[in-house]
Amino acid sequence: MSYGLRRYETLHRLWWLVFFLLCLCVASFLPGFSSDSRGGPSLADLGKVSFWTGLEGVGMTSPAPVLAGVKQAGTEDPDQSGRDPSGKTGLRDDISMVGGTLLFFIRVGVIFLILRMVWLAVQFAGRYMLQLIMSEIKGLEHSEHSGGAGAESLLLPMQALDARIRRSVLSFFLHPFIRLQLTLSGFRPNASPENVLERERRAVEADWRILYGSWGPFRCLLWSLPILGLAQTVLLLVAQFHGMAVMSSAQASASAKPLMNSDIQKQILGIVKPTLDLLLPLIQAVGVVFFLQLASIFVRACEELYLSSLDAFLYDKILSRLPFGANDSVLILETLQRHLRELSAAFARLEKKATMPMGAERLR
Repeated sequence: MSYGLRRYETLHRLWWLVFFLLCLCVASFLPGFSSDSRGGPSLADLGKVSFWTGLEGVGMTSPAPVLAGVKQAGTEDPDQSGRDPSGKTGLRDDISMVGGTLLFFIRVGVIFLILRMVWLAVQFAGRYMLQLIMSEIKGLEHSEHSGGAGAESLLLPMQALDARIRRSVLSFFLHPFIRLQLTLSGFRPNASPENVLERERRAVEADWRILYGSWGPFRCLLWSLPILGLAQTVLLLVAQFHGMAVMSSAQASASAKPLMNSDIQKQILGIVKPTLDLLLPLIQAVGVVFFLQLASIFVRACEELYLSSLDAFLYDKILSRLPFGANDSVLILETLQRHLRELSAAFARLEKKATMPMGAERLR
């Protein structure tokens, strides 16, 4: 029994690892959520649905729009012609790589949740298929043994059910069939019911451990999203301030002229606002994490509902119908037999006393 349970748990943990790798493969072949947003979104886009569905903030790969304005305001430096506004093409590549990784992880998370919902729907269907098979076997056994009742009529359907499950192809990929096959493995008509109950109890504990452990990669993925969003925001800020630092003196003087001819507060706001726009990757990453967390809570609740319903179904339909048997059954029977002998001896004494003649009783 221990070997079968260890193998059962190991195979299921391996399956969930393969499932996550499958999500990675599917995400690598699917197109991205967003195209390269070189214009750069702004804080005003937070209220737009397209901003969140297209993940425009995460897709930012260019420095702040203020750099392009600074470049247009001044005379173009021949040394900077055809180069990145930040002065470092490698920095742009780093921003693009972090943003692409962030988009890839988001795709993996969404695919993971969708495929788990599909898997859960298939398992619910498998549970109802198992219920139909059990009802069919029970009907056949009832028709064959309609005149009798007893422990044997309860045990024979289990053997027939075990044989039917083992012959079915569904027992290789449907969890209810695998679980029932594990519970009924090695079942015999004279087997102790405690062994079946203990096997089922340990299988229940293993299923709940497997369910919790299967979400481990997804939890790690969620933790990585805010970190990558923060890294992308930091790189964008570094790119912007580096671009400001490498401006030529002519560009600096050209960009300072509007400050002398217009309101200073408005000009400061025009510089600060593009900088705040660079926080959009972090904001959007946190928002996506919040959405994925809510979706995962719903999926986990559905999976827990499935496991609890499967546990109740197997107990009500099979385990609760097992004949009585306990480890102290022998002791109970011996005690009852001893009391029965004592009662028989007492009745024998009363009968002997009642049939004895009156004179003989007085002489005694």
